[in-house]
Amino acid sequence: MSNPYISRGPVRQPEVFFGRTHELNEIAAFLRGNQSVSIVGPRKIGKTSLIFQLMRSEVWPGIGLDEHTLFVYLDCEVLGDGSHQAIFGTFAAEMAAALDERGLPPEPALAAPPNKPTRLSFEAAIRKLNQRGLRVVFVLDEFERLSNNADLDVNFFNALRSAAGRYQLAFLTASARPLIDLTYSGRSQEILSSPFFNIFAPLFLGLLPEAEARKLIREPAQAAAPPFSSELEDFLYELAGGHPLALQVACFHALELPPENRKAEEIEQRAMQELAAHFEYYWRNLSAAEQDTIRHIGDAASREANDTTLRGILRSLVQKCLLIQDGGLYRHPSRAWANFLAAQAPAPLSQISAGGLLSGTRLGTYEVIGLLSRGGMAEVYKGRHPRLERTVAIKILPASLAAEADFRQRFEREARAVAALKHPNIVQVFDFGDAAGLYYMVMEFLDGIDLAIALRHSRALSPAQVRPIARDVAGALDYAHSQGLVHRDIKPSNVMLEIISNECRKKMEAATSFAQIAAAFLLPASSRAVLTDFGIAKIVSGANSATKSAVVGTVDYMAPEQIRASREVDSRADVYALGVMLYQMFTGVMPFTGDNPGAIMMAHLQQPPPDPRAAAPDLPEAAALIILRALAKDPDDRPRTAGELAEAL
Repeated sequence: MSNPYISRGPVRQPEVFFGRTHELNEIAAFLRGNQSVSIVGPRKIGKTSLIFQLMRSEVWPGIGLDEHTLFVYLDCEVLGDGSHQAIFGTFAAEMAAALDERGLPPEPALAAPPNKPTRLSFEAAIRKLNQRGLRVVFVLDEFERLSNNADLDVNFFNALRSAAGRYQLAFLTASARPLIDLTYSGRSQEILSSPFFNIFAPLFLGLLPEAEARKLIREPAQAAAPPFSSELEDFLYELAGGHPLALQVACFHALELPPENRKAEEIEQRAMQELAAHFEYYWRNLSAAEQDTIRHIGDAASREANDTTLRGILRSLVQKCLLIQDGGLYRHPSRAWANFLAAQAPAPLSQISAGGLLSGTRLGTYEVIGLLSRGGMAEVYKGRHPRLERTVAIKILPASLAAEADFRQRFEREARAVAALKHPNIVQVFDFGDAAGLYYMVMEFLDGIDLAIALRHSRALSPAQVRPIARDVAGALDYAHSQGLVHRDIKPSNVMLEIISNECRKKMEAATSFAQIAAAFLLPASSRAVLTDFGIAKIVSGANSATKSAVVGTVDYMAPEQIRASREVDSRADVYALGVMLYQMFTGVMPFTGDNPGAIMMAHLQQPPPDPRAAAPDLPEAAALIILRALAKDPDDRPRTAGELAEAL
């Protein structure tokens, strides 16, 4: 028999397409309501295969579509360099071709546009097709190429949005990254202003559920003599997991072997040889922080609670189908991927100090004692200056930044500015330098926990607990703003709670759980709030300036203007982030949520802030209103300073 597991690209034969039942029904439901859909998923996860299956007329009765839907498929690779006129002409030509393929009468309105294409002739053709009872769905595969077309401007995307709003017309895009990421380019502020990117319902395409993956393993091989045994099926699923490509490869090699020679070791060796190139692609396209995280997933679940940056990295890796979150823990999606990772040499020390590898070494004159915390941006070690007998905290910045030609000069300039800050609620910077390609800052060692840990174990806080924290952070911000520095990354993990009372210390030392420790630090007047990481965001922002696309900050706390233009923010962005933090402290939840960073960004940009009293009914009205003022989309509508916000609170 011929081997049915031959698909290494899009699946074109319906008899070898398996799964995606939920996704097909969800897309069809959106299209029936004239709702545009954005399919987002990593490379080789089956986006184009899903589109081809959706466009097959024999599938339509089962998902609620009918012959009145006209799919017009375009591979955006051919649109990546086209002008407005050329793209509208291609749209018209493909609509005419779609009619012909369906055996439908040609549309006279499509005769002229390919020769003299304009926006108006494009819309006239859509209107005529609607009058014939046809709903038009433009399928824009590999949408990255169209979004990166430098010849397209906000007017082009506005034209598409306008047509979708006035006619029975929807767009179905497929891309590896969310649309908001694709449009976040050097011209992002202009492009994001187009409502085109707001009309899409996102659909994230991930790994196949186990039942669908096993169906893909089992059914194509049914004609084999003999078919796969249950033991071999279990092995193939464990090896490939729910990844469609890995399943095709593993099953192909299993079926290529004679039944008597289908040994697990031989199948695995052959499959790994073919999958290695694909895995290498995934690996090479991860950031250093993502690579570090995926190497150390054993303690990821415990560390993410205290680190919003790590939480974002883990969420990204899950969406890229390179990790699975299972029962509160993280694991590799397949043995094949785990085997590939195990074969990768660890990164050199000059690139990453993963797992506390600097412990027991020296950085300049400082002895490195042990790792205190690790996030996506940096690691923090406990250290000691032997001559001064001073305990310090040493923050190691990503060595990847050293590749920037002017990083050293920028690092020293910003480090001096941060070191010049003298305020009781801002962590003191003592020193900075570089060693073996690692850039570091030496700061005062604070005996305490960060606010993120406290919130993790305390949920909503009382007004008595919130007021001193708000006062301390606001005082730190007002002082820093008066010195010309904007923090840009205000969040609980950047606020340390340091012991200042004996009562706090006694309760903390007697605590038998993290919840009791958190309660000790949250006793009124028991600790001071100290703002950390001033200047770090600005240093990293400068290092990314060449791309003109870096979003600096943490999306959960990011002001709208910071999303649109991360280098054009002032102190009011910090006021917004403080407002988000106050909302979180009072309610125990975030004001804006979403399934992915892009969705959260769009919520900050578009959704009105929810009233915190919905989650905290006992919150006084005046307190709720001042928090809502801090979360205003327009910076001019917010309190003028962080101190004004805290005082009003």
